[in-house]
Amino acid sequence: MRLVPEVDGEPDEANRSRVLDSRIRLEIQYRDLESSGVLFRLRPEVEPVRDRLVARAGGEDALEKGLRQLGMAMADVDDLALRLAAVDAYVEQRLRPRISVGLDQVESTYRQLVVAEYERQGATPPPLEEVRDGIYRLLVERELNDEIARWTGQAEARLEVTVFAP
Repeated sequence: MRLVPEVDGEPDEANRSRVLDSRIRLEIQYRDLESSGVLFRLRPEVEPVRDRLVARAGGEDALEKGLRQLGMAMADVDDLALRLAAVDAYVEQRLRPRISVGLDQVESTYRQLVVAEYERQGATPPPLEEVRDGIYRLLVERELNDEIARWTGQAEARLEVTVFAP
């Protein structure tokens, strides 16, 4: 039963650490939304998130069996789905609209990433028009990730977070 995708070749200990870090970050984000009152103004779509978790775990029966072995219940998955849906809704409804990528950024990134790499290989780069949309999406996702990291850092500073060292 896996609710979180595995990374090829990742040792079990690294996987557990990555999953735990992600779960802590998710809880910080959710608690920030809850304490700020924003949670109650969002429109999270919980069912599709829950359905993806169930499918990733191999179906309802496999998930319930795996949860029982861990001393957990479907209510724990429902809580996780709510947190994921709320954070996703916040990102899409509040953070993504703040992102602005200009043509100058697209052109600069095209020169740095595409043209430079093709020239290193002695090849002709594709015209900007052919790769513009992909570069734009890359830049938007980078800026969105930066915005999420800023928000999470600010939330962590506002909330009481205790970290126990191993």
